[in-house]
Amino acid sequence: MELIALLSNSDELIIPHVKGALKQYTVYPLKTLEELEDLYSNIPLNLFLIDTTSNRLTNIGDFLNGLDDSTVVLISGEPMEKIHRENLPRSVFDCTDARSIRTELPLIIERALERQRFKNEIRLLKQSRDVIAPVQMQVMNRQEAEPLLGRSDPIQGGAVSGGRYVQEKVIVNFARMLSVSFDMRKLLDHFIDSVMEIARVSKMSVMLREKEEFRVKTQYGLDPYIADNLKLAKSSALAVWLAKTGRIMQKPVTFHDSETIEIRNEMEALQCCISFPMIYKGKLIGIMNISDKITEEPFFREELEIIYVLCNYLAAAVKDIDLYHQMWYQKEFTKNILSSMSSGMIAINQEEKITIFNHQAAEILGLDSPLMIGKDLRALPSPLGDVLYETMSTGTSYSRYEVLVNPGNLPLGINSYRLLDEEHIAVGAGIVFSDLSDSKKLEHQRRRTEKLEAVNDLMGKIAHEVRNPLTSIQTYIQLVNEKQSDNDLNSFYASTVRQSIRRLDSLIDKLVTFSSTQDYNFRKESINDIMAEAADFVLKMLPENHRLSKKFTDKVFYINADKKQIIKAIYYIVLCIIDRTPEGTFIDMNAETVLNDSPFVKITLSYRGDELTKEGEQNLLKPLLDIDHLGTELNLPISHKIIEGHDGSLDVKRSGEFNTFTIKLPVVDRRSANVSAEGGRVRGQ
Repeated sequence: MELIALLSNSDELIIPHVKGALKQYTVYPLKTLEELEDLYSNIPLNLFLIDTTSNRLTNIGDFLNGLDDSTVVLISGEPMEKIHRENLPRSVFDCTDARSIRTELPLIIERALERQRFKNEIRLLKQSRDVIAPVQMQVMNRQEAEPLLGRSDPIQGGAVSGGRYVQEKVIVNFARMLSVSFDMRKLLDHFIDSVMEIARVSKMSVMLREKEEFRVKTQYGLDPYIADNLKLAKSSALAVWLAKTGRIMQKPVTFHDSETIEIRNEMEALQCCISFPMIYKGKLIGIMNISDKITEEPFFREELEIIYVLCNYLAAAVKDIDLYHQMWYQKEFTKNILSSMSSGMIAINQEEKITIFNHQAAEILGLDSPLMIGKDLRALPSPLGDVLYETMSTGTSYSRYEVLVNPGNLPLGINSYRLLDEEHIAVGAGIVFSDLSDSKKLEHQRRRTEKLEAVNDLMGKIAHEVRNPLTSIQTYIQLVNEKQSDNDLNSFYASTVRQSIRRLDSLIDKLVTFSSTQDYNFRKESINDIMAEAADFVLKMLPENHRLSKKFTDKVFYINADKKQIIKAIYYIVLCIIDRTPEGTFIDMNAETVLNDSPFVKITLSYRGDELTKEGEQNLLKPLLDIDHLGTELNLPISHKIIEGHDGSLDVKRSGEFNTFTIKLPVVDRRSANVSAEGGRVRGQ
């Protein structure tokens, strides 16, 4: 951990640029030489940055000459080539201009620090030859000095010089630590008070780990700016040693290796002589640092042991407070989410009690959220309680499930979830729901709009279809008045008018059948009678080049039907076939029964032609808006509507070279009397 002092008055240019370039170091800005000298006398500084644009070298020459070699870096406002390096003090390591701070300064600082580390290595080698004797002398001096201080063991309850009873005051302050609940600031303040009761020291700091570094969270006796900017990397020598050993570290007096030098430098930067590890579950989560006693007395083993134990208790308390705050933040975060949700949410626990009832749920259901918390799920409007209980007990999850909630038949869309613990055991259930009233209204309005658009489009198409035959009729009536003597022409006009009138009558009949609700006149009808009359009706309208064959059932079966409408449905299917086939096409109309749990009669209309399966299915579902030619494209939709009105179905299938329209109608009665099967070819046979 390196501390760098910056002497500069440029708050807008030099200071922010230097801090931005040296983010990994602690940079302490100072404006006057007196502030710099005062800081240097109290804190060991690694390097000095001098802004020569605001501080003349002649004014600070005495201070620079008193520093060690290669500890100063100058920042000049002039280009580097104008600086005479031979006239600079020996303490100056290098120079850079203000325009190159971002690019050059980090490299210069790294080289200067590397030079200092190299000098420390050399010093270590020189001291390694005579390190044993001084250490032994210090140990002997300490052992001889301890009995002379008249200090008894605080663990055993003896009095300390000065009349303070350590045990009692430590216990009192430790009790205060337990009473601060989850307030981190109060906890650390009471901890410092407890340590102060054990040993009065001039400086103290508690550092806690944040991601990859340790930062000061509370301190006593340190410069606030230094304390706020001190950071000890997780990989630093002191942190690594404390994490590895879990023991107390006293600031090294002699050096055995480079790590010892780094530890001493880091402890000097922290302004401490002893560092205590704060261990929680085998991991270093913090470091507590203290300086020498204000009375210059040595620390006794009992004092260090008590502080060490308190540090471990503090580590556990810190982690508990961190965990509490994480849970509190998570709870508040979840609460904010629930309160800002546009959907209602309700959850129950294993005892079937309501644990979550957010504001939106209260708004939708018209209930009081605080009053619902803790109540039994049966207090919920039906069927919300049933959905929650079923989801929790059986694991059934509902997705986009629509229900009507009583009273009022309020439409809701529900998603339900089962709540599990870490062992995948059900501990509750939850539902998220939304009010579908507005969407239902919008859907109703949308359908109404579509119907209006369909009606408008239908009116336009009807006008177009009706205009053509009416125009023909009007034209021919005018010509009849002018050509009354031409009998052949009159006959042609009469035939054309009759054809136009038939077109109008057929179109109007289709429109009435398709658009209006039919009141079917159901009667028990024989399927063979319906087939016979349908064949006769189709033959009257069938083009001359088309052929039709029919085959009835061998027994009498009855269905509930409006004979006229069923015949019309069969006829419109035949018209659809005629419209899609060339002249000379042969159509087979057959009837057969399928006897099972729900017996039905099957009427098939087959013909040879191009594949019609996909097109036929699309035509069966074709909406009115997509119909371009009312005269022909209404045929299948009308047939489909009539057959569905008889609880039947219409389908189109492809088998080999044949397309088949299949009508299925339920059988209501069956007689065993045999009848002759009538079949054969009609027209052209």
